[in-house]
Amino acid sequence: MPAIRLLNTLIERVFITVASALFAVFIAVIFYQVLARNWLMISVGWTDEVALMCFVWSVFLGAAVALRRRVHYVVDIFPASWVNATNALRLFGAVACLPVIYVLLVHGYVFSGMGWRRLSVSLQLPLAYVFAAIPISAAAMALFSIEVILDDIRQLRSGKPAPRPTEDI
Repeated sequence: MPAIRLLNTLIERVFITVASALFAVFIAVIFYQVLARNWLMISVGWTDEVALMCFVWSVFLGAAVALRRRVHYVVDIFPASWVNATNALRLFGAVACLPVIYVLLVHGYVFSGMGWRRLSVSLQLPLAYVFAAIPISAAAMALFSIEVILDDIRQLRSGKPAPRPTEDI
């Protein structure tokens, strides 16, 4: 278990760093686009595609990290005193994510393969570079899910309340 946790921590740090950098590029490109259009009176066509690519990658990488940290939308159904029911529901939720991860991984791989035949309009780059965010983040989600499910099983066996999700970055 420590090996998977260590690997996942490394992947999470890389994802956060890359997603943060891409989001900063996204903001800078949009700022440049607005500046160029409104004050320089020029149209810059490549900014839309770069912003879209950065946004897609940052969203998918962030979604994988959010799965590991359990900061997706959660509704507490049971009272705090129902520890076992809450822990069982957390485990069910983690297992229920697996079919979605499978679809993202398998069909995202096929979709990104199809992207080699499609080029972006302005940059003339294969769209596979954008679509690759889907299977890459899904592979990380699969690794993160192993850790999360094992943690949930351990929590269910212990009978203690599950810790609250961590949101600090």
